[in-house]
Amino acid sequence: MHTNRRIFMAGGAASALGACTTTPRPQSAAPQSPPVPVEPFRANRQNLMKVTVCTRPFRPAGPRVEVERFGDKTVVHNYGHGGSGWSLSWGCAVEAAALARSQGHSDFAVLGGGIIGLTSAIRLLETGAKVTLYAEHFPSETRSARATGVWSPSSRIALGNEAPDGFAARWEQWARQGHARHLDMVGLADDPVEFIPQYILRGGAMENSPSTRNFLHLDRTLRDLNPSWRNADPLRDPFPGKARRTGPVMTFNITRYFERLARQFHLKGGRMVRRVFAERSQALALTEPVILNCMGYGAKAIWDAADLVPVRGQINWLLPQANARYAMYYDGVSVVSRRDGIVVQYVGANEDWGYGDANETPDPGETDRALAIVRSAYE
Repeated sequence: MHTNRRIFMAGGAASALGACTTTPRPQSAAPQSPPVPVEPFRANRQNLMKVTVCTRPFRPAGPRVEVERFGDKTVVHNYGHGGSGWSLSWGCAVEAAALARSQGHSDFAVLGGGIIGLTSAIRLLETGAKVTLYAEHFPSETRSARATGVWSPSSRIALGNEAPDGFAARWEQWARQGHARHLDMVGLADDPVEFIPQYILRGGAMENSPSTRNFLHLDRTLRDLNPSWRNADPLRDPFPGKARRTGPVMTFNITRYFERLARQFHLKGGRMVRRVFAERSQALALTEPVILNCMGYGAKAIWDAADLVPVRGQINWLLPQANARYAMYYDGVSVVSRRDGIVVQYVGANEDWGYGDANETPDPGETDRALAIVRSAYE
């Protein structure tokens, strides 16, 4: 609409000017700007730092944030965030902490050292509570440390036919609260959160392949939160003939972000204890009267969360490139240039990829395939 209106107004002005002049002026072609140069990602095994695999905890009904009683113990569940854990962490932490505080106690145990457990613990500490975080793995060792690191609050969040009534409104509240806390981290010296340009490229064998599952996509209600995207300009944007859409994307430098959160946790008086829970009774034997279960996929075994579905995700980490600070999606591969490394992930044709797969062994063939697709984006 806006483009057509501009063309119409420019054409009308030219016609009016022509009617008022007696000698027509020669028309010269408008100068064409060359595409904006970008440094290609060095997508080869010589620049491959490591390969990590994580299991995202998908729950068809959406994240579980609710209270459950076990005798004289109260458990507040906060798990099942699928691919949206980092994005929704603060919002869900606000609700989980409020549920915990409503029990009338001031001493709490938080189970799980990932992003959900750490933000929940910090939120409790902010209310003046006493908090001990128990975890087999500390933040940098968790599955959360192997996340893609982008703002994706609707990524595998729930199935449309399983989510309860009112879920969309509840999700939106989590997302907006979380987004506000992430924005507080923008501009800090160590860049735990920042915006980089992203390019969505057309072409490739993976386009237009719908998922076989009814995953909810709720992002449209959050369009006011971030700067708007636009159609790519073939005369200005890189990847001539391939760039389709472009805009800023919020990214997390997970290494720095986790360091900052761990520091906040300790400065606010939190205590972190390494502890392995082989069964539920061991967790319920803790002295704290209220327990926050933030164990992610670990809740499947300890808390009988039979509805949790593993979603496998493999990340191929390339060396950081200071002059290649952008993200792109092309032919089933997502690339995000973070300050702690370039994340290259084969995500498949749709959200069915990795669904139900709990295998956390790296696949060299998947690595080679992803890197080859990245190289082909510049051809």
